[in-house]
Amino acid sequence: MKSNTELAAVGEKIISDYCAKYLRATLPLLPEEGIRALVEYLSSEKITSEIGFGIGLKDLILCQEYPPSSLTAAKSFQAVVGVLNASAGLGRCQVFVRDFVVTQIVGKDPSEIWQIEQPLELLKDILARSGYAEPESRLMFQSGKNTIQAVYQVGVYSNKTFLGSGYGETIETAVEQAAHDALRRLFHITETSDPLPFGKDADNIVLKDKTNVYINEWIINKTQNIINC
Repeated sequence: MKSNTELAAVGEKIISDYCAKYLRATLPLLPEEGIRALVEYLSSEKITSEIGFGIGLKDLILCQEYPPSSLTAAKSFQAVVGVLNASAGLGRCQVFVRDFVVTQIVGKDPSEIWQIEQPLELLKDILARSGYAEPESRLMFQSGKNTIQAVYQVGVYSNKTFLGSGYGETIETAVEQAAHDALRRLFHITETSDPLPFGKDADNIVLKDKTNVYINEWIINKTQNIINC
C-alpha cells in the first residue's frame, strides 16, 4: 500500500499557513511572536492527534500498531487535510482547517499559550517606544496582610491612565500580573475582547500574508484610546 507521508506533509503546511494567516487577520494587534506560538500550538502533535481521534480516524488508520499512537493519528489527520486539498480545492480545505483546527483555541487564554517573560520590562519598553510615561504601580486593595492568606490587588498606570490590574499573594506577584493584564489589553486578547469569527462570520475574512509587528517594534497606536485597549 502507498504511504500517505507526502499528503501529510502537504496537510501540515496547509494547516500552519492557514492558521497563521487567519490569526494575523483576526488578531492584528497580537505581536508576531504570539501568532507563531498559537500556530505552533494548533499544529502540534497533541492537538492534531486529538482532532484525528475525534473525527474517528482511530477506526480507519491502517498501521502495524494498535491502537494508533498520537503521532500516527496526527500524521493521518494531516494526510486528510492533504487529500481534501487535492480533491476539493484549497478554499474548501481552509474552511475545514478553520472549523476543526483553529476552533481548538476557543475558550483558551492566548497569553497562557504564548507565555511572556518579564511582562513589566516589556510593558516599559512598549510605553517608552510609544511616548508614554513609565508604568507606575499602585496598591488598590489588600487583605490578610502578614498572614498566609494575604491578597494584594495592584493597578498599573501611565501618567494617571489605567493600564491593567492584577492579584497576588505578594505585591511583587500582583505587579507582575497587572503588567500581564496591561499587555493583554494592549494586544486585545482579554476575556472581553471580540471572539474569533467562525462560520458565516468568517467567510469574508481577508487572510493576511504579511507578518504582524514583532514585539521589539510594537507601539501603541496614537489614534487609539489606551483606556479602551
